[in-house]
Amino acid sequence: MTTVVDVPQVLSDAEITQFWEQGYVLVKGAISKEEAAYYRDHILDLIPRSLEIPEHWHASSGRIKPMRPEGDHTFDTPELLPLWANEKLYHVAAQLLQSTRLRAMDGSLGITLRNDSDRDRALSQTLHIDASVPRDVDNFLFTPEELQVGGCYYFTDVLPDGGGIHVVPGGHKIVEEESRAHPQGRHLHQDWKRITHLESVEVTGEAGDFALLHHLMPHGASHNRRPIPRVAQFLRWVREDQSHGAGKAPAPGRYGKRQLDAAGPLGRKLLGVDPW
Repeated sequence: MTTVVDVPQVLSDAEITQFWEQGYVLVKGAISKEEAAYYRDHILDLIPRSLEIPEHWHASSGRIKPMRPEGDHTFDTPELLPLWANEKLYHVAAQLLQSTRLRAMDGSLGITLRNDSDRDRALSQTLHIDASVPRDVDNFLFTPEELQVGGCYYFTDVLPDGGGIHVVPGGHKIVEEESRAHPQGRHLHQDWKRITHLESVEVTGEAGDFALLHHLMPHGASHNRRPIPRVAQFLRWVREDQSHGAGKAPAPGRYGKRQLDAAGPLGRKLLGVDPW
């Protein structure tokens, strides 16, 4: 796939090739180590000092996912919104999505604590895909307009067996091949939420890196066997004209003044508040 937009090239030609061939790439130094430490501490401070995890949070096998009381996993607070407006990642996403008119979304958080159980299993979560494609659609379109790219900031160094995200090299191509061969390819493997026939590898990295995946990439959560908690925020980018409406503008009043001030000019456009 060729790039047709004029933005600074953050990824090397080899990294771009890796993304399209393997379905993922590690964007080095998306933020500085000092910034990563700040966000790590901010997110860890969300955990009550009493260690009484709120009932509406999700926790499984050492993985803690903070949630809003209403079941929303998006954390778009003024403290975290600068991460959504990261210019380096915006340029990467624009290059891959072939458009500068993008939306940022997701914003979920992940804290993975040391877990010494399930020693025979590398993953604490079944491989799956997170595609902005409604489950009532029978198949994917496989077009640039449908594509989304996303993944997670690593706010801590992630060594092997340190809770890094797991991916299937070339897995996005396998998903496409299987889906194209079936009239209801979107619904295979329980809507691609339970992928048990593929082998994955862990994506390691340093604090400040961003693990970026193709939206058809099977991925899952890894156990953390190390004493340091892995702290991450997950973000995705889609085109404003995303095929299934994921790039639509938010409802009026969705964001307050403090959020918009923190997002800045680029963030306001990525949130859909200001026009491109």
